[in-house]
Amino acid sequence: MARTVAGLLAVAALLGGSPKIEWREVRSAADVYAVSLPGKPQIVTRDVELPLATGPQKVSMTMTSAGVGPTMFAVGVAHLPASVPQDAAALQASMAFFRDGLLRNIGVRGADRETTPSPGKIGSATLRASTAFEAQGQLARAGEKPEPARLAARIYVVDDRLYQVVAMGRASDLPDHEIETFFTSFRLTSP
Repeated sequence: MARTVAGLLAVAALLGGSPKIEWREVRSAADVYAVSLPGKPQIVTRDVELPLATGPQKVSMTMTSAGVGPTMFAVGVAHLPASVPQDAAALQASMAFFRDGLLRNIGVRGADRETTPSPGKIGSATLRASTAFEAQGQLARAGEKPEPARLAARIYVVDDRLYQVVAMGRASDLPDHEIETFFTSFRLTSP
């Protein structure tokens, strides 16, 4: 997972472009969510091993991302094993696994700030768990001096799907208003 996000950051850096962000709405291929991204998205699917108390489980995650320079905005979606949403410990372990993988991309072990909104309903779907976190770290690109980086993310578990909504890049290129624009644009379009 960390390699996927790091690879997407590298591609975004190669694409270059102006630091001005021009948002456009994108719908997922399965039409389960819509989000605003800064440009034409790339879609990558990878299998990850989710470490559960009952043993590792292979989970397929599809990341849809777009970037401006070294700044990346992405939404990942994974179908969790059927038992996970019903088991509070497995659910928390799964969310921690994905959170920690994101934090490793900027070289930190813990979030600077993390909040856990209450579960509830999203339309006809059940929000089983969620977390919102931010961290400051270092963005290291091959052959270049590390730069201060910022990561802001939200993770939602809705029914049996885990959604990972991520903004990551140079701290100077990720002002609060752009992060807020990105997060508030994310919405489910079907359960």
